[in-house]
Amino acid sequence: MKSTRDILESELQIAVEPRNFSSPDANEKSREARLNKLRERRAKAVTSNSEASARPNIGGDSRPRLVRESTRSPEPIIDPRFDNRSFDYRGSEGKVKPLPNRQGRIEARPDQRPENRPDNRTTELRTRKKTPNRPIPIKSPAKSLGWQALRLAIAGVGLSVIAGTALSFWQNQQLSRAKASVPEVSAKEEANKSTQELVPLSLKTEATTLVSKIKELAAKEKDLSMQMMMVDLDSGAYVQIGANQVIAAASTIKTPLLVAFFQDVDAGKIKLDEQLEITDDVKVGEAGDFQFLPTGTKISALETATQMIIISDNTATNMIIKRLGGNAAVNQRFKSWGLNNVVVNNKLPDLEGTNTISTQDMVTLLAMLDKGKLLEPRSRDRFMDIMRRPVTNTLLPKGIGEEARIIHKTGDIRSAVGDAGIVDMPNGKRYAIAVMVKRPDNDQRANELIRQISRATYDYFLSGGKLPANNAPAISPDSPNATSSNNSSTSNNPTNSSTNSTSPSNGATSVIENIQLPLPNANPNASPSPSASPITP
Repeated sequence: MKSTRDILESELQIAVEPRNFSSPDANEKSREARLNKLRERRAKAVTSNSEASARPNIGGDSRPRLVRESTRSPEPIIDPRFDNRSFDYRGSEGKVKPLPNRQGRIEARPDQRPENRPDNRTTELRTRKKTPNRPIPIKSPAKSLGWQALRLAIAGVGLSVIAGTALSFWQNQQLSRAKASVPEVSAKEEANKSTQELVPLSLKTEATTLVSKIKELAAKEKDLSMQMMMVDLDSGAYVQIGANQVIAAASTIKTPLLVAFFQDVDAGKIKLDEQLEITDDVKVGEAGDFQFLPTGTKISALETATQMIIISDNTATNMIIKRLGGNAAVNQRFKSWGLNNVVVNNKLPDLEGTNTISTQDMVTLLAMLDKGKLLEPRSRDRFMDIMRRPVTNTLLPKGIGEEARIIHKTGDIRSAVGDAGIVDMPNGKRYAIAVMVKRPDNDQRANELIRQISRATYDYFLSGGKLPANNAPAISPDSPNATSSNNSSTSNNPTNSSTNSTSPSNGATSVIENIQLPLPNANPNASPSPSASPITP
């Protein structure tokens, strides 16, 4: 006897047989016949199941069995595999499985619809779904490598842009910090630049004859302390007597200040026509005419630097130091040139002698300028022109011939006096010389000693390295220098020193070093000198 499971499987097999009820060949009678036959088979299956449930449980299974009442109308048994909630419409082969109709009967769907059906779009979709899978194209290795290279290139460009932006931001930050400390950075830059241009002093042969003569002259004045340095700019012959000793600079320190001024002009930090203001912190007396101008008066930078040299104006000097950044900035500049003994400690006039130099440092500076170092040619020409025009020519210029030329700057305070410059002789010889003398309280013997040393040096080079037997003056008695030399005792009288100067408002005189000169007029608001440019109040 067949079991209930076998009967159900046979019925389901019959039910899922592919039958096309919608086919035009099928008629209503054949359909009803099949359905009736199916109902009979199901009824038999139910009856068999009821009889099986009434039999005793031989296997010892104590679980109660549910027996369907025979009075209840038979209902179609639907296999769980065909339940709508969990039915899988596609088999393992990917084909569409039959679905139950509204009456619970399962009808098989044809694999293909007739071509004469109006739903052609559905047919196309199904046909398209059943098309075999297209072969996946194999990419070329060269093409893949090209794409990878392109991606890497794009990534590299992106990283470069990011790095460039970060670098630009960092540079802007550095510029901002640099602007916040302009004086310090400028001093360091000038130090580095000047160090590259530093040329050591070329000393080859000592001029022993001249050294002996100069020591003989200095020995006559026991209470004077002299130090000097001289070097032939062509041959390297030199004289050196206490040249490394530090001594009060007085106004000779204005020479390196003028060099620093023109360095900043070359660097574009200072314009020659920019206006510098006379303020209370720079306004001083003793020497120069700017002290008599009203506070707030504005003067061009070039005119200020010029008056610092030609009339040794102390107010103008303080204005230049302030414009260069102060004492610390200029001292750093001097050290960068190798001038360790040139130091500005106080503003001018510095009557106590706290500002210092050494004769070796002054000669080294002049030799570097002569070789075209430190300054550009245009600024060097201006420097030389200004240094030819000092009004005070009572020291080194008194010992040279009329046809010789000299650029120099003197310095004169009560405790020390000196002069430093370059002498260009008519025979083509050129030498740099600096002489400083410590003296007791404005003693004029120191001034005369400097003139004698200048004369002996000039005679030595004029005679080809020899000195005349009687050391006669090489200058003509009729020359203007000779006349000035004969009157030097009058012009350099201690009673006319800078400490006893007369104000222009009282006697129409101007103080230059320790000499009083007549002013063009007694009006204190007039220009400092005939060569001065208009002053803007």
